[in-house]
Amino acid sequence: MNVSALIAVAVFAAVLLSIFGALYIGASRSYSKGEMDIEGIRLLRWALAGHITLYLLLAITAFLT
Repeated sequence: MNVSALIAVAVFAAVLLSIFGALYIGASRSYSKGEMDIEGIRLLRWALAGHITLYLLLAITAFLT
């Protein structure tokens, strides 16, 4: 188990997910104002799922090395 790699993955994921979260909140506000349609929100949800999947794969790789 590579502890430093796990910490690096966790920090990297936290920073990028916080940026993504701010983007998602802004998109949700735009959707509630009628400035954006639901397809944009769906796209962001799929992108979030992809991000989380990548971070999980990175964490598993760091754990197994």
